[in-house]
Amino acid sequence: MNMSMVKKYNNFPIGYDPKRVHFGKLTLNRDILGLFKVIFARDFDSDLIEWYAACPTGSNIWYGAFEGSEPVGMYGLLPIKIKVGNQVYNGALCNNVGVMPKYFGRGLFQSLSRYALEDAGFPVSVCQPNVQASRGHKVVGWECCGILELLSSDLEEREIDFVEYDQFQFIPRENEPYFCIVKDSDFFKWRYSRPYMQYFQSFFDDGRYAIWKYYGNRKQVCEITDFQFVHQLGGKIDILQFKDSTTSKNLKDVGFHPTLTSEFLVTGHVEIKQNVNEFNFEPGDNDVF
Repeated sequence: MNMSMVKKYNNFPIGYDPKRVHFGKLTLNRDILGLFKVIFARDFDSDLIEWYAACPTGSNIWYGAFEGSEPVGMYGLLPIKIKVGNQVYNGALCNNVGVMPKYFGRGLFQSLSRYALEDAGFPVSVCQPNVQASRGHKVVGWECCGILELLSSDLEEREIDFVEYDQFQFIPRENEPYFCIVKDSDFFKWRYSRPYMQYFQSFFDDGRYAIWKYYGNRKQVCEITDFQFVHQLGGKIDILQFKDSTTSKNLKDVGFHPTLTSEFLVTGHVEIKQNVNEFNFEPGDNDVF
């Protein structure tokens, strides 16, 4: 890095030439897919981009950092409905963020993040980033509202009934938690129609159900309407829950243990009380992004 270029810009250093780099929206599928391949080592085709565009709450907004005409960074914001207390906001899920390796540690990620959030203007946005991205998010104002644990258990294998996507049923929750992503049947059907992925639905008593997928040889629960029924899936199970919540403690009491942790980050202009027992954020809210 040319240290003569480094200067303080608000609360993070700039180590790139601002005369050569600008920000805007990614509008070409080839640019988005090219960044997926270089930044995330994921080789997708346009089916995935079209899926993002078909979200019933709004097409994913792809922001980009450009060195001249070359896209060198990306920052996705998917419009979603977020419930906080008794109010439902038109918010966003932050997804697929990163910069080209040559820009690591040069403040480009933070600059792109700030640009995207200010341009989109969502009142509240959420994300579950990896450790490295979490630090960068917090530099530009994201706040941690809880620690998410991936809880794992090897239960006794059992046969379970399940249906595939074309037979999925959406049953609204009777009582929505204080903080959650709001879903209706259209969003539900879109969410589990993601290309390259296969999901299953298993039903329990009184219309309770779980949506799950195979991750390796494990069942990863994407969403579940009642945690006390998770044992009925049987076998090797992964499930996400907020650390220190009552549900997390109950799952640990029956043999689940934490294998990974991540921060749940929120930004915007909405005041949120922090009580993880009243939060709901599941792999299905994030894992395909």
